[in-house]
Amino acid sequence: MIYFKTQTKETAPNHIEVLEISEYIPFDQRTKGWVSRWDFTSFEQVQEIADEASKFAGEDYIAVDSGECCSPRYDVIKAPQQYDAVSYTFNGDFYPCGFIKTISKTLKKITTTTGKSFYRQGKTGSWKMKCWFLTDGHHNERNPHF
Repeated sequence: MIYFKTQTKETAPNHIEVLEISEYIPFDQRTKGWVSRWDFTSFEQVQEIADEASKFAGEDYIAVDSGECCSPRYDVIKAPQQYDAVSYTFNGDFYPCGFIKTISKTLKKITTTTGKSFYRQGKTGSWKMKCWFLTDGHHNERNPHF
């Protein structure tokens, strides 16, 4: 989970400014301007935080909407990058899939160096090829229950 320390912009009181980004925040610090996916209430809010985080960090962040039946519904994640190591997974089985070769400008399609193409599912943070989902890192594991 990614945490964002935010404040409202002085020049535009209705807008958010990202001051810091972290993957870990001590429990006692979580109420001091830090927000995470459990605090987001709209896609517009996460889109603004993703845009501001991208400016702040110099790397791409994307807004995610997992749908009304998911909790948490909204999130901000790091965008996949070219040359990231990836695998594909289904039902606890993981297979290495090379590296990200190309990413479309709209982030809808990711192609790997093995020639496999994955397509983003709506505004979620999931890219899918038939029943297989793209996951970061190289993993070669099987579900021991089968």
